[in-house]
Order: sequence, then structure tokens, then C-alpha cells
Amino acid sequence: MKPVIVASTDVKEAQKIIEIIPKDHKVAIIETSNRLKILLNVSAMVILDHSFYEQYGLEFFRSLLKNPHPPFLILTPIDDIQIIVDIMEIGMRFIPKVQDYQKLLRLTANSILDQIDEQEQQQERVSNLTQRVEELEKAASEERESLNSKASPETKPHEVKTSILDEIVFVFKRGEIELPTLPQISIKFQEMMDKDVNLKNIGDFLKQDVAISSTLISVSNSAYYRGITKCKNLSQAMSRLGLRTTKRYVDAICNRSLYATKNKKFVVFIEELWKHSLACAYACQILDDSLALDLDSDAFTMGLLHDIGKLFLFQIMGELQLKKKIGNQVEASEFLDTANMHHTKFGAALLKKWNFPGSFARIVSYHNNLEAADSISNELLVVHLGNLMAKSMGFSLDDIEAQEQEIALHDTESARRLGLDASMIDEFKVRMSEFMEESRGLFT
Repeated sequence: MKPVIVASTDVKEAQKIIEIIPKDHKVAIIETSNRLKILLNVSAMVILDHSFYEQYGLEFFRSLLKNPHPPFLILTPIDDIQIIVDIMEIGMRFIPKVQDYQKLLRLTANSILDQIDEQEQQQERVSNLTQRVEELEKAASEERESLNSKASPETKPHEVKTSILDEIVFVFKRGEIELPTLPQISIKFQEMMDKDVNLKNIGDFLKQDVAISSTLISVSNSAYYRGITKCKNLSQAMSRLGLRTTKRYVDAICNRSLYATKNKKFVVFIEELWKHSLACAYACQILDDSLALDLDSDAFTMGLLHDIGKLFLFQIMGELQLKKKIGNQVEASEFLDTANMHHTKFGAALLKKWNFPGSFARIVSYHNNLEAADSISNELLVVHLGNLMAKSMGFSLDDIEAQEQEIALHDTESARRLGLDASMIDEFKVRMSEFMEESRGLFT
């Protein structure tokens, strides 16, 4: 954030003004017109005491404000109407120096700074999205060139795939695609955990959502978690599950709400993708708990989000087809191929937009391709194997993924690095089946 300029020839008055500026903003006190000219274009706003205005006069500020400038806020004497008239003429905001004027100054200055913060964040978001789109366009262009150099003129499938990607990038660049937002309850829960808020206060917060409360109670009474007595309320359920497991299920419930589309042709894709993502999440959780890996990020959430780019692409393609920008004659296999080929780029971009740690974007980028990663973390190994375990148990989207069911999981790079043999993996798959069976009807 750029600094706030306090322009005053009265040092004591300048110190009073500084006290109302939020602590996270830099402040520069200036006493001369030359310094104001120098610092003007690198400042967030200017708070001007009338002593400074009176010293340099109306014409100085009239000429200064002819060029682009940050917001000006001037403190005026309550008995000098002419100053107020003059500054209104040149477009400055003003606050009369009545008793306790600092309160009004604090509110006004904070409002201006909040608006500036929002504008800067918006500009940064637009800049980041533009950069990601340019990266996607470059990747699409390189892929097109590669396909054109290898394919014969009559190779139709590649032509269809490229046209789908081109259309996605085109509408993305034009701002016609609205990026999905992470459910607020999930964001707030994470913030409360980061602040070490106690279990009772978190429970009071979660009670606001009936679906979450009822699901957590059902989970706590499932075969895997239930105890001697039955949980009858959210507090009992959270006590039994613990904060970490509660967070996992809240993430699952919140993420489930994202798996929706208005295009009926894509409902099957999205429902199968949800089952695959949930199965992968359970697999990752089992691997983490069984191997005591002490991962930096929650394994369940990483597994849940590893294919988020596919969801985003299915929703985009479904919307484009409804808008007649993609023809109805396109085969389902072409949509699946497009999602399989490009979901990692889109998924990583989406997680960055949601402000997830960089480790999550790396998982999304390399969970299908360990060889492409410059370094391989335990988190990446867990999601790579969890993804394959889910597919091996039939939680896959199409015939291409179904072929991976035949892979000997204990021979994969991730299984070898994690020190797993066939019997251990078989045991994990049994536990996965139990979890998936228990979850039926919970996430609807």
C-alpha cells in the first residue's frame, strides 16, 4: 500500500492526524510544497491541514489538481467559509475542525483507504487472471502447433478438442466466465482455526448451518466413529470427531455444493467426479493416518481438491454449450479429453485465486505426473497414490481412467517411495470401501 501524506506546517497538529491512520499504513509528514509535488504520485491519499493550504494558496492547489492525483482531504477552520467554498470549487473533500473532529476524520480516512485497498486488490486480481489466461493461451498455441505438426488434415478429434479449448480461453479472456468462489463457511472455519478459537465457539458458528450440523452428527454416529452412546447434538459430535476431522467433513460438505451444473448433459460427469474426489480424499486420509507422515497440509482436503480443475472445466463447457458456443454434436469423449488434458492448469489457477498455499497448486499440477515435478514431497506422493487407488476401485470418469484399475498399485513410484506393499494397499482399499459405504447419503 502506498503511504498516506500528512501535509501541515504545524508539527503538533500533524502528530494528531497521524494517530488516526491505521497502523498498517505508512505515513509521510511533509511541510513544503516541493515535497508534496515529489511524493504526490506515489501516495495513497493526502490529508491536508488548513495551515498548509493557507501558506501556499488556492492557485497552487488548483494547478496541482489539474493532473491525476490521489484523494485529497483537507481540515478546515469552522469559521472560514471562503476556504470551504474554494476547495469545493477545485474538488477537494473537507472536514471542519469541530470538537472531536478526529473521530470524523478517522471514519472518512478509513473509508477512503478501504476503497483504495479494494481497487488495488481488484487490479491485482485482474492482472493475475490476465497473466494466467496468457499462460493458458500460450500453452494452447504450443499444443496446437504440436498437434498440427503431427496430425494429418483429416484428424478430426484433435480439431474438436482444440476448438473447445480455444473457446474456453476466448471467453475467459473476455471476462465472460465467472470464477467460482470458495464457500464462506469453509473460509471462516479456517480463519477460526488459525486464531485458535475454542471448540465451543466453532460449534456455535457451525450451528448456523443446519445441513452441516446434521451431517456431522450422522458422521459421528457412523460405524467408524460411533461410541457407546449416540451423539444427539453438534457439541457431542464435534467432541467425538475432534477438530481436525470436523474440519475435513465441513470441507467435504462445502465442496459438495460446488458440484453443480445447469447443463443436464454434464450432470453425470460432475457426479462421477464428486465420487472420485471423495474416494481420493478418503484414500489420502487413510495413507496419512496409517503412515504417520505428519504432512504440512491436510491430506483429506488435498485429495478432495486434486481434480478441482476438471469440475471448473465441466462447468465452463456445460455453460458454453447452453449458450450455443459449443455445438451439440461434440462427443462426450471430447469433453472428457479436454478436461483430462487441461485440468491441472485451470485447477492450479483456481486454487491460487482462492488463496490456497502454493503446496496445493503443486498437488493439482503434478498429481498425475510425478516426473514433471522438480521435487516430490510426501504430500504429492500421497495424492498421486490416493488418486490411483480411487480409480482402481472403480471411482473413475471414463474408460480411459478405468484402464488404470489394472495397474499394480504397489509397483507405482509413489507406493515404492512410501514403502507400501500389495497387502498394505489391499488393507487400505478395504478401509476406503468402508468409508465410501458410510458416506452414502451424507453428501447430497
